[in-house]
Amino acid sequence: MKFQKSFRAYCYCLVFISVLLFSKISLGQKADAAQTMDIGVARVDITPEGPIRLAGYGARPKSESTGVLQRLSAKAIAFGSDAQHPSILITVDLVGIPARITQELVEQISKKAGIEPAQIAICASHTHGGPEVGNLLNILQYRGENFSDSLLNLEQLVHIAKYTEQLSQKLQEVTFAALKGRKPAFVAWGQGQAGFAANRRTKDGPVDPSLPFMRITNPDGTLRAVFVNYACHGTTLDGDVNEVHGDWIGEAQRAIEERHPGVIAMIALGCGADANPQPRGNMEDVQQHGKEIADNVDKLLKAQLQILSEPPAGNMKWIKLPFSKVPTVPELIQLTQDKTVKGYYARLALDRIQRGQAIPSELNYPVQVWNFGNKLAMVNLAGEVVVDYSTRLKNELGAEHLWINGYSNDVPCYIASRRVIQEGGYEAESSMYYYDKPSPFALEVEDIIVKSVHDLMPASFKEERDTVNDRKLVKAGTDGTLYLDAAMAEAIGSNIKYMPEWKAFGWFTTDDKTEWDVEVGKKGKYNVYLDWAVSDAEAGKSFVFEGGDKKLKGKIGKTGSWFTYKKEKIGTIQLPAGPHKMVFRSNSDSAKGAMLDLRRIVLVPVK
Repeated sequence: MKFQKSFRAYCYCLVFISVLLFSKISLGQKADAAQTMDIGVARVDITPEGPIRLAGYGARPKSESTGVLQRLSAKAIAFGSDAQHPSILITVDLVGIPARITQELVEQISKKAGIEPAQIAICASHTHGGPEVGNLLNILQYRGENFSDSLLNLEQLVHIAKYTEQLSQKLQEVTFAALKGRKPAFVAWGQGQAGFAANRRTKDGPVDPSLPFMRITNPDGTLRAVFVNYACHGTTLDGDVNEVHGDWIGEAQRAIEERHPGVIAMIALGCGADANPQPRGNMEDVQQHGKEIADNVDKLLKAQLQILSEPPAGNMKWIKLPFSKVPTVPELIQLTQDKTVKGYYARLALDRIQRGQAIPSELNYPVQVWNFGNKLAMVNLAGEVVVDYSTRLKNELGAEHLWINGYSNDVPCYIASRRVIQEGGYEAESSMYYYDKPSPFALEVEDIIVKSVHDLMPASFKEERDTVNDRKLVKAGTDGTLYLDAAMAEAIGSNIKYMPEWKAFGWFTTDDKTEWDVEVGKKGKYNVYLDWAVSDAEAGKSFVFEGGDKKLKGKIGKTGSWFTYKKEKIGTIQLPAGPHKMVFRSNSDSAKGAMLDLRRIVLVPVK
């Protein structure tokens, strides 16, 4: 796999390629009506009606917003019929969604529609141009060089309180509109990639460039809605902008909907707490990033996608995440002399203690998993989740069927990994005081969260996978089909590596090749299918597939990105029964560079 330069330093442990199994359709292909799912989609405007304090930047002035650059929305998808116990997924153009608002909505939906809490998810876009909704209320007084012990300006406090009350009503409105609008639709998913996220802690550090994508179409094939995920902060515009806006997320939604009139576009964020968009700073950058997402959506609309015929089954649990320590009163008194946000937190904490309130030693944290049959597992994690969670979960559970939404159901603070906690810095330490937390997390929180995801994951997603490739004899199945999987091949070359999280070979260059030992059970003709991914820029190189003394030659076709797999027939080959060595390699002595990412070659007997 070939990443942008900023990804190369970390690319051995971060390889994200979308897996699309063999039951797939593109937008122009027909699907079986039995594969439809009842789907409802709806939207509601949640733009503040007047001035309000904006959330996201501690350095932003203490004044209220001065206008609106982009309008904000809440959008909802309702999956499944009443008999199937429907699920609701909501996206909001906000910096976060507080647990109290989520809980209020869940209670109302459960009461009125009988939907279980595990079947309801809310994902925030984390735009830093949206109104304050209570996630970071305590820092509003701290903004600027000095902090104040006085209460928030009454008028500003009332504006925030009124907005959050209206927000709760609007979230109910969009939920029930989606439920009411359910009708048969085809749902399919796949993955692409985007490249404007950059690790903000470490130059060329890890990011998750994957772009999970869900397409919803009417039975006649017309597009109805898209749902996209990308792991990058909504911080293209900085704190000097005091106007309401949705940042790159809002612009991407606008661009998609403009290109596809009548379509509802929804975007959630992945594990991008330590990633910022690059470049950043002005509206031209916002438009550039929005266009990149919209361009990749257009590619994915034409790609082979995996059909999802079953609505999600939800599982959810609340777990305890321990803080590293709870400061004592003497320690808090000492900390009040600190002129940073840490000192401000100490003053707030002392006030609470004197009012009889305890300083928490742990965080109550929701973990939610939705599985769409055995085709897709969608993990919804609360808070600002750093990239290491994506890397680890995809390595352990398989990136080919995993979609991770951060900023889901609650945004209590940053969710740092063991590595980030050990390194320290903003995401691990100082941000915790902005979020009104007593200290960084204990090191074990990563293991606690990952174990909880494993516990909630259905067995079909936890099948043991080969961690390395091992040359094994490939034998035909009962129907005579031969599956030449990457895990069963020998990789020959200095660059090529097996990627267990994707069950594929990456870094496959023109200097590399793969070999399989194959037992052909029955002589005859075989249709040969290639299952691969490649960026459009690297596509087009010639290949040869050798089976015995027979050869198939061709060129590597485009798939849309390194994260978009495609399965396509490359020809027919005549094979005698018996043992064979089969080889896939470049067919050029002069071509250089990336060849493809190869998952498998399939030989199907011609009947």
